Amino acid sequence: MKRNLLSAFTTIISILFVTSLSSCGESYSPITLTSKDGETVVTNGDTVRLTKFTDGEQYNIKGGNGKYFPEIINKKDVEIFKYSYDGNLLSITPVSEGNCYLKISDSEENESRFVVLVEKKDRHYKVESLSATVEGDDLTVGTQKEIYNLIIADSKIKTGGKFEFLYTNSNNGIVKILSSEGEQYTSGSFIETKSYNPGNGEEISSFKITISESNVFTLYLSEKNMTLSEDVTDKYKGQKTEYNNLEKAYLIYNLSVVPTENE
Repeated sequence: MKRNLLSAFTTIISILFVTSLSSCGESYSPITLTSKDGETVVTNGDTVRLTKFTDGEQYNIKGGNGKYFPEIINKKDVEIFKYSYDGNLLSITPVSEGNCYLKISDSEENESRFVVLVEKKDRHYKVESLSATVEGDDLTVGTQKEIYNLIIADSKIKTGGKFEFLYTNSNNGIVKILSSEGEQYTSGSFIETKSYNPGNGEEISSFKITISESNVFTLYLSEKNMTLSEDVTDKYKGQKTEYNNLEKAYLIYNLSVVPTENE
């Protein structure tokens, strides 16, 4: 009898122990968003920053019990962003400038809220200084310096000038150019295309700018170097006999970013 009682007591203790372990396993970690490369983790209350006219961002949802239910909480009538969730990957796509919330809950009533902020794609730059590159194997040092100085002197945009690219679509919009402080802005249109520097693989944005039918030119943006460059080779090659050996000449605007109200 004693042996049977002991066996029954041991069985009860084992059941209670297993039940206790199961209960502990139901304590879930907070729901978070992790970028596809794993380098960015967005926690409850953090902000997901998106740029209008881009593809947006993709995240893996972590934490909770694994059964997720995304929901947009927007107090405004304007659609700020849209999302898709295939049970594995969450894609967030910008629609309009502004901010609202993305709530993600699970079947155990765990939830996290994330602020989704959609910012303008517009670029605002100030010209901090001017420089130039002059290339030609057969150019003398004196001629190179002369062309260099001419390029700087002839630039219509001076130090303190500004470039504003205001997007109306993913790759085009209105450009506003300030030649120098105290002057009036000149407006035109731009079309942006992307290319890559074959030397280092850097992405380069080319802006074809049209101010008028007779005033069309292209600027090349290097975000790595924070410069806008204009090819002026044809303008100077052949101006003088000693300039005939000119191979490449660029006017370079050295930039700083002008903060906007969202930054």
